[in-house]
Amino acid sequence: MFLAVFTSFTDNIYASDLEVEYPAISGQVLSSKTPLPEYAKYLFDLGMFIGFFSVFASLLFAGVLYLLSPAKPDLQADAKDRAVNAISGLLILALTYLIIVTINPELSVLGSGKLEKSPEPNIEQKFPGVYFFKNPNCSEENNQGNIVDVQDFGDSLRNKINSVSTIHDSDAGIRYLTILYDSINFQGKCQYVFTPTGGCMPVGPFAMSASIMKYSDDSNGDGVYFYRKSCLNNQSSSDINGLVQYCNKNSGGYYKVSNSSISGIYISKLENLEFTGNGESECTIPKNEQKCIKYDKDGQCTNDGRECQNLGGENISSIIINGDYMVLLVYKNNNEPNKGPWTYCQAFPTVDDANKTGPQQIKWQSIRNNGGVIPNYVIIFPIQK
Repeated sequence: MFLAVFTSFTDNIYASDLEVEYPAISGQVLSSKTPLPEYAKYLFDLGMFIGFFSVFASLLFAGVLYLLSPAKPDLQADAKDRAVNAISGLLILALTYLIIVTINPELSVLGSGKLEKSPEPNIEQKFPGVYFFKNPNCSEENNQGNIVDVQDFGDSLRNKINSVSTIHDSDAGIRYLTILYDSINFQGKCQYVFTPTGGCMPVGPFAMSASIMKYSDDSNGDGVYFYRKSCLNNQSSSDINGLVQYCNKNSGGYYKVSNSSISGIYISKLENLEFTGNGESECTIPKNEQKCIKYDKDGQCTNDGRECQNLGGENISSIIINGDYMVLLVYKNNNEPNKGPWTYCQAFPTVDDANKTGPQQIKWQSIRNNGGVIPNYVIIFPIQK
């Protein structure tokens, strides 16, 4: 009952203007917007003021009676009683105030100040890099970040990684990208992990090695060239632009993925790309080497029966990476989900490619022996070298 009345009373304080103007106590004036703690403090100060004023008035009245006692002796006893009662009241008031201040000095100054914000928990700061975890939610402790390739995860993590967390270096403008492989030395079934804003990503427990790169938001270079024939020559490999010009003329056909097409992650099926140079409609393969799809009665290919070969199968013999890119040849079979996401990958440049310009001779026999399949997709990442 008291709680209901008290609640209604406090609600009315805020809901309507005060009907009576209360005096200022200790510099405090009540209004319709006065919070409850300040209202309680006002009542406390008002009570103490009335109490001390009553003690002072009672002592003053007792003094007057005592002065008049010679004329009327009965007044002396009354004056003493009033003085004793006033002093007792003063002691009670002083004791009340002393108890409040002793228990908690803040109780004598009731206020409506807001609670201070609790300090943020001390979270361990992790350095930028790629973190590998055995559990699927990236919550394992004492994990070390990686910013360079991991050739072999070793017995502790090999085939046991279930999630990958990436922490980008925003101050340096670096974002990390990693590719997981099911064999050591960066080959075999693979999966790339790139979270643009960082964070955790679950993966299947298949990885034995990982390549780690610095992803670039803006591709930097000329592009990536795919050649039908090997273009080995005596020209210095450091002069990559001269090598590109030479191979464009002497490789039996080429296809270029230009820099403008690699703004982000470039993905294409190889059989959808033909050796048409820089996206031109005209085939760059010599006429007599183009695929014949129409023959005359003498078994000769007709003038209009030629077709430009695509990049599928083993039609690529060389790759020149003229810029800051990574090329991933991938075999993907959508009908084999249990073997996915990709059943075989071959990354270029390889670890032994000192100039990072790509392979001038692709060894398809080694790819067939290791993966058992021929890549049918190409993925190109813009990176920082």
